[in-house]
Amino acid sequence: MKVLVLGSTGNLGSRVLSALLAREHSVVAFLRDPSKLPPSIVPKLTAVERGDAKKASDIKVAASKHQCDAIVNTAGLAAMAPWGKSDLPTIVDAVIAAALEIGQERQSPLRVWFLGGLGLLDQPQTKYLLVDYVRMFPEHRSTWAKLKALPPSSMEWSILCPSMMTPRSKDSYPLASGSSSKNIVVSAGAPPQWSPRFFSMPLVGGWLNVISQIGAFNTTLEDNADFIAQDLSDGNNSEWIYQRVGTRTKTE
Repeated sequence: MKVLVLGSTGNLGSRVLSALLAREHSVVAFLRDPSKLPPSIVPKLTAVERGDAKKASDIKVAASKHQCDAIVNTAGLAAMAPWGKSDLPTIVDAVIAAALEIGQERQSPLRVWFLGGLGLLDQPQTKYLLVDYVRMFPEHRSTWAKLKALPPSSMEWSILCPSMMTPRSKDSYPLASGSSSKNIVVSAGAPPQWSPRFFSMPLVGGWLNVISQIGAFNTTLEDNADFIAQDLSDGNNSEWIYQRVGTRTKTE
């Protein structure tokens, strides 16, 4: 696939670049300051486009110019507090607008990966999201609401919903040895391998069930990046289209 990556020098985005290249995708880096890219990766890229992720016009021009089949948005960091504000909602709006316009012009939906958080996943056996129990990074909720409201087949979207991601290596390129989507368990809608162990407790059972488990969902940036790259290799056959996707490191 030809893939446009927004947030190409961020913790996840820089590793998505490397993972995509390792899986032989054609990669276009999109960022405000191209000089921040590692010099060693630039010759491997199909192109480097300067632009503002808050502007749909910039995103559309870059994706259209290179006939990109997919966009991966890792730009923007959600505010942690419920009262906090960030650029993420504006960036999400811009990505959606650009992808919809391109899809309409091509008469074929664009494949787009967004970044959410663990709180966007369901607490199994309830009608609640994890963020309803631990109110951190609530802006991700608006991302999902916007995507759910899109007309069917207007965009083939997915939202990666990890917990804390840490680097396997301080260097983003090449992708650290041992990095692989095979290192993680993946599920749609709810966290993978979630336990209902405290549900029987009255009043506080649901809250305890979340608090006691969220620390077990830390993953590496590299494994998540490779998961996205591997998924894009599947094209329209991806099982994760129209899904919130949770990840968890496999245990021995």
